Amino acid sequence: MKISIVVAAIIVILSGCNSNKSSNETGQVINKDTPAVLPADTSKQGVEKDNSPMTEQDFGGVGELTLGLSHTKILELLGQPGSKSKSEEWGADGLMHQDWVYKDKGIVLNMSNEKGQDKQDVFSITISKPCAYKTKMNVGIGSSFQEIMAAYEKNIDKENTDTKTITVGSVYGGIIFNFGKDAKAEKIFVGAAAE
Repeated sequence: MKISIVVAAIIVILSGCNSNKSSNETGQVINKDTPAVLPADTSKQGVEKDNSPMTEQDFGGVGELTLGLSHTKILELLGQPGSKSKSEEWGADGLMHQDWVYKDKGIVLNMSNEKGQDKQDVFSITISKPCAYKTKMNVGIGSSFQEIMAAYEKNIDKENTDTKTITVGSVYGGIIFNFGKDAKAEKIFVGAAAE
């Protein structure tokens, strides 16, 4: 009888020790007292507010488009652009740059490559209406000034932010939101706006 009580007590204690742990969808054990790490792509999910500063990688895209994505992947995702600008060498980085314009999708991609090479990668992304892509913090075209400020409060570049523009990260690598008269995001730029 005493052995049964002791065994039962041990089982209760051990199950209590594990009560703060659960498994996520991938089977990893998660301690409920530890803040959860958001999945890499939260563009199609609700995002829990995380008070930790974001990394540069968090500023690298909208929807399924990310900086550095190859031209072949872009063609798979979006098809041929409606138009392409002439390829030009930029003195700031020595790379060849070309804009791929998807006007009907509200997307302009600046594609870059080394001189003499065919492979191009996404250097910057600009979206406007009717693009429905969202950033990793689940904001996009039509999001309010207040929503974007709240989503990125720890990452705002205050020197480059005013009532018409919010700069997240920095102008050297980040996201720039431009607002219209209604204080709603009209244009979102992802990438380096300055060298």
